Amino acid sequence: MKHIFVIFLFLNIHLATLGAIMGKIDHNTMNYQNRIVDSKTNKPLSNAKITIPEIHYTTYSDHNGVFQLNADVADKTVLFVEKDGYKTFSLTVDNSVIKGPLKLGIEQSNPFDMQITSGVMHLGDNMFSPNSANSSDFRIGANGYYMAQNFKRPMSNQNQDVVVKIGTIIGIDTKKAKLQGQNKIAKVYSSATEVFVNGYKIASIELNGDNLEFKIPKNILKEDNELIIQTGRNLFQFDYVDYDDIELANVRIEVKQKQFWARK
Repeated sequence: MKHIFVIFLFLNIHLATLGAIMGKIDHNTMNYQNRIVDSKTNKPLSNAKITIPEIHYTTYSDHNGVFQLNADVADKTVLFVEKDGYKTFSLTVDNSVIKGPLKLGIEQSNPFDMQITSGVMHLGDNMFSPNSANSSDFRIGANGYYMAQNFKRPMSNQNQDVVVKIGTIIGIDTKKAKLQGQNKIAKVYSSATEVFVNGYKIASIELNGDNLEFKIPKNILKEDNELIIQTGRNLFQFDYVDYDDIELANVRIEVKQKQFWARK
């Protein structure tokens, strides 16, 4: 989106607190070292791969789960943690976060989970000013204004939910993002990013953040399904369609135990 802002990213409705649990971060480590642990057992995990793709940075955890982050980033960007037998984890970071210490808890893989995307995907039209949200982090061109991916219906029982999980999303230029202090929009803003399954809208995303989860109503699931994530539009541009440029990473279909879901 043009003529917009710099994002102050990190809080979102699904990551309101920080703790050493799945997809969360704990700054209060006892020995002030960065560490990767199993989210359930809290045991350290060795040989986990930690990457910051935007700056081509890679490191690994040692036998105590400890890792170093000798990296420097200009703005908000995405950090990934990968390990065999575990779900890929992503987190929005900047230099203040990288200085840590970080304790990252990652979750063991579920055989019924499906990875939709693992790396960073850019949606939009590649038309944004230097002041646009996270434009300094946009290293790849847009793949269009939406992503579409087919997936099979995962096995689940009546006590389980099927959800769309987005590990990280940045660049959203909505009015709500401005009101939440995530950007410095002056006069214009975009509509929300929308999530569809089989043509039914299951979520509107108005805030940037990490670990977003959206329940898929079971009555709309079929044997073969289609997931679409579509970026918003500049609500103040009428001469042509101006798509909001965003980046998202680590999109999955997951099976989880039932829980209370607030209405979207």
